[in-house]
Amino acid sequence: MALAKGFGSVEAAAEKAVRGIVEGHGYTLWDVVFVKEGACWYLRIFIDKPGGITIDDCTAVDGLINAAVDKEDFIDKVDFVEVSSAGLERPIRRTEQLAASIGKRVKLRTYKLLEGFPEKTVRCTLDSFDGEKITVSGEFGTSEVSLEEVSAINYDDFDDFEKLMED
Repeated sequence: MALAKGFGSVEAAAEKAVRGIVEGHGYTLWDVVFVKEGACWYLRIFIDKPGGITIDDCTAVDGLINAAVDKEDFIDKVDFVEVSSAGLERPIRRTEQLAASIGKRVKLRTYKLLEGFPEKTVRCTLDSFDGEKITVSGEFGTSEVSLEEVSAINYDDFDDFEKLMED
């Protein structure tokens, strides 16, 4: 399944440590990701706001986030902390993100070709989410897709940039 079932322990602790800082500056905490790349572990904090995040926005919270993370027990596992924008083609990895993305244009990738879809990757609108299935619509019509059939979902904002800026 494309969606993470929940935060890992480091991600959950980091989310708890930084949420107040992020929201206190008027931003939304889009995601927290703890990932190993090469020999290093990265803790990535993705933030958002209507109109998009700037470098100045990231800088405004970076020092506070690093200080908060430094106080946590898991800090010995983290080599680098990064604060950045969720991005125009942000991944949707959690059910909360799905619910917040209703009405958005997305790029949906499935593990296999689904009936009614022209390809395993389709550009469509995320119409609804009931906790187990999503409903999407596009040139292929309207389809209901089980989350178990989804390999990835990303915003498709290069085609819909104005809609993103409205939020």
